[in-house]
Amino acid sequence: MLNYGRSTRTVPPDLFRAVTTRDGGCRHPGCDCKVAWCDAHHIHHWRNMGLTELDNLVLLCNRHHHEVHRKNLQLKLLPNGDLEVTLTNGTTRTSQPRGQPAKGP
Repeated sequence: MLNYGRSTRTVPPDLFRAVTTRDGGCRHPGCDCKVAWCDAHHIHHWRNMGLTELDNLVLLCNRHHHEVHRKNLQLKLLPNGDLEVTLTNGTTRTSQPRGQPAKGP
């Protein structure tokens, strides 16, 4: 089972493995931190009724995980797997999952 809904805030091992397989490391644009330095982050925060499921989780290194919370950065996982990050100045940047092959032209 990979979708736990609201039953747990903590990401179970099978779901964490799926996130790490997809993301391959920190998903903040420009960061190259490996999986070992990352946590699973709820895109729509669990305390605000976010679900513990693959489509609501993304890997972030400690630095970027804290930055997302501290600066209230907006994250959006796009249908193609890209992560869209909206910075405090309104600039939007994206990153591709490193665990999947790069997209073609």
